[in-house]
Amino acid sequence: MPLQQGDFVYLPAGSTITAWDYRTPEAPRLAGDTRRQPLAGVITGIASRGRYLYASWQRQDGSSGLAIYSLLDPGRPRLIDGGLLRKSASPEAITAISIDGDYLYAFDSQRGLVVHSLADPLYPRAVRVVEAGPADVVGMAGSRIFTAGRTLLGDTLLQVFDNSRKNLPKTVTSENLDGFDNFRLQFSWPLAVGFGLGVNLYYLPPWGGPPLLWGSAAPGEALFNGFIAGDKAYGFGASGVSIWSLRLPVRRVGHVDFGNAFAAETTAVQGRWGWVATSTDQLALFDTGKTARLASVVDTIGGADVRDAAIIDRTLVLLQNTYGLSAASDGDLTPAGRFDADLPKAKQARAFEDMSVDGRRAYLAAWGYGLIVVDLSNPLSPRELGRLPAEFSSAIAGKGRHVYLGTATNGGSMTSVDVSNPARPVVRAAVPVDTRVERLQLAGSLLFAATAPDAAGGPPGGLRIFDVSNPAQISEIGRYTDDCEFASDLALSDDARTVHLRCSTGLHIVDVSLPGRPARLGLYPASQGGRAVALGSGTVFIAADGDVEEVDVRNPRQPTLLNRYRLPAEAQRLRVMPGRRLFAFTGPGGLQIIKL
Repeated sequence: MPLQQGDFVYLPAGSTITAWDYRTPEAPRLAGDTRRQPLAGVITGIASRGRYLYASWQRQDGSSGLAIYSLLDPGRPRLIDGGLLRKSASPEAITAISIDGDYLYAFDSQRGLVVHSLADPLYPRAVRVVEAGPADVVGMAGSRIFTAGRTLLGDTLLQVFDNSRKNLPKTVTSENLDGFDNFRLQFSWPLAVGFGLGVNLYYLPPWGGPPLLWGSAAPGEALFNGFIAGDKAYGFGASGVSIWSLRLPVRRVGHVDFGNAFAAETTAVQGRWGWVATSTDQLALFDTGKTARLASVVDTIGGADVRDAAIIDRTLVLLQNTYGLSAASDGDLTPAGRFDADLPKAKQARAFEDMSVDGRRAYLAAWGYGLIVVDLSNPLSPRELGRLPAEFSSAIAGKGRHVYLGTATNGGSMTSVDVSNPARPVVRAAVPVDTRVERLQLAGSLLFAATAPDAAGGPPGGLRIFDVSNPAQISEIGRYTDDCEFASDLALSDDARTVHLRCSTGLHIVDVSLPGRPARLGLYPASQGGRAVALGSGTVFIAADGDVEEVDVRNPRQPTLLNRYRLPAEAQRLRVMPGRRLFAFTGPGGLQIIKL
């Protein structure tokens, strides 16, 4: 959801906002960001009025709010108020916002359209609630507000509101459109274009009522998003950017190359310029003048969905779910390089879910493909060494000559791979397991697995221990399921005698000094709302209900809570890093760095 105002474009990512200076469109530069002032939740929408920028946010615990930034220095947004809205607003799940004059409109998936007065711009005041459906794309023109959002049934809901009375919007159009043909809707009043399996041109009657389908065309591929500029629509798919004339009949009239078009997430248009933010951590600018072209692309900070991290030569190497690896400054996360894996242009064909780093080599588990081996000799320029198809790989551990892959889709499995020649990885053994493999950790000839039931009523998960002294013959030698049917993560002590297991019932501290007979030493109860665990110095960090709890485990029989750290979203992984830092990988909430 890029927002252009003056010379700057504001781009939310997780719980923060970056400001990009576009005075030179072909060479934009990062002007500032709000990483020192993260919000309490994931930003879902932004809008501006004068010298103020407003951002809606929500957390998984059901809380939601509205933050206010000062744009007195437009290149450095400064947070004024990031707290919850006043009680009169009672926010629950704001998904998008827009501003018209002295009113702010918050689309709340639980309550509807909440109208706020901005008579005092620092104190938005809820004055009315209007019935409305889901919305994640919002536009305004004249006396109309138009929105699009996905329904629980997978349809795309198109809504138009008559805003002649700004404090009392009135629904004039509410229509469910086919969600496959119209995966995303974009607007240029009085027109709307649906991008999906088709390119569909709709006319929105000013008097209201159902939209009229004026024309459509088959793109020959799925389009995941798009925008409208002038009399043309720009659709983003695996082959790049296709350009469509909106003068009937709807037809393809051009093409612009853009390798990550398939990952287009949000768009914005101002005059001849169109911005696209991607889930591959890029902000692209398109010039839609006489000859359409890609004007510039910048790598954005952090990542849209960071899954893991390692430090090589003071460079931070980040596992990025949609494309592979990025390299960044360990100090301020400034992008310094990237590795885009050569895989099909579809998110489900990628999905990098886990990484194991051994020396200067990274092993990546791509759910949609398998194993990718990457050379980190120069961490600023990672390069592929080899690959092995192993679909649904979601957990990985490796050291020396062998790597082990675990799966959690369509039945669990464990696979050992010989990587002594990284250009030609070879499978040495593949064995099915009756649980999903969620996480792996290797210690010598023992492989420890956190596992979960493969199906309702199936065998319980928990901790499973495998002997891999002969990688061609993987054998299970121990199992722990004591009140731990679902285990999602584990952290092994340095001496490999204790496993800290994140179960749905809490943190289980398990003695594995006798691998064939693992036994519980202690239990720290924690909610089911958390999946990750990491080992500190005499402490363990566990994800719980959108927070991180730091637990003293020096006496494993009596673990004790020490600290609680709040996150904008649930941590999918935790990792203790040099410099007394805890990295919390929160998916849509971004990478959160906690100073310990």
